[in-house]
Amino acid sequence: MPENVSVLVVDDEEVVLESVRKVLRDDDEHQFSVDTALSASDGLNLMGQNKYDIVVTDLMMPGIDGLQFIDRIRELAPETKVVMITGYATMRTALQALRKGAFDYIAKPFTKDELRGVVKNAACQARGREGAAQAAVSGEATSGDYRTFFNQTYARIQPDGTMHFGVEPAFLATIGEPISIEIAKAGETVSQGFPFGAITNSKMRVFNLRAPLSGRVLGVNQEAIDNMKLVEQDARGAGWLVRVAATNLEGEIENLGS
Repeated sequence: MPENVSVLVVDDEEVVLESVRKVLRDDDEHQFSVDTALSASDGLNLMGQNKYDIVVTDLMMPGIDGLQFIDRIRELAPETKVVMITGYATMRTALQALRKGAFDYIAKPFTKDELRGVVKNAACQARGREGAAQAAVSGEATSGDYRTFFNQTYARIQPDGTMHFGVEPAFLATIGEPISIEIAKAGETVSQGFPFGAITNSKMRVFNLRAPLSGRVLGVNQEAIDNMKLVEQDARGAGWLVRVAATNLEGEIENLGS
């Protein structure tokens, strides 16, 4: 039976609100109940009357902007997942949104599948899986060995100065059974905060993996790519995904957690 998911969409353009409403059609997994608001103030009024699993909001709005709106949402309903829509897809604004507690962000112009995918991913995590995620964090890595990117991916420095990128066990615990990984190839460049790969779960849901640092991919851990059990069982060790030469470590390291 489809899971009921309540969504509030906030944007100062009516055409965007209607477009998002049309994209969030019901399917076998989720039955969406969608409310819309033309401003953050109107959105806050609706949140005072209703409980929402997900809020999808634009960044640039008159009055209360998207980042300020996130602060108010965190005060009013901290369990609500927030997806930020922005036409200004700079790493600075994306990181600000994530630091303030946004679940994810999506840049204009986006496709229907991109928007639907990120909202459905938020819906999967909005149903109390965070406790399982915290329980899944292992203690195999000592403090200082690696840095995390918003509890989704990590960068772990190697003796030769290169970095291993991988996926955090806590994130794996929230996405269901992973069955495959698509990853950047050797020679490609990756940028902090933007996808360097994606995991598909048993329900064919795709979850982007955001690069913890910018750099050039030197190699891929094919053993882990071919064996998802290795990633699940030893994500911070033998289950690393790519080896990267960081290109802006000094400028970007402050964006990572310990």
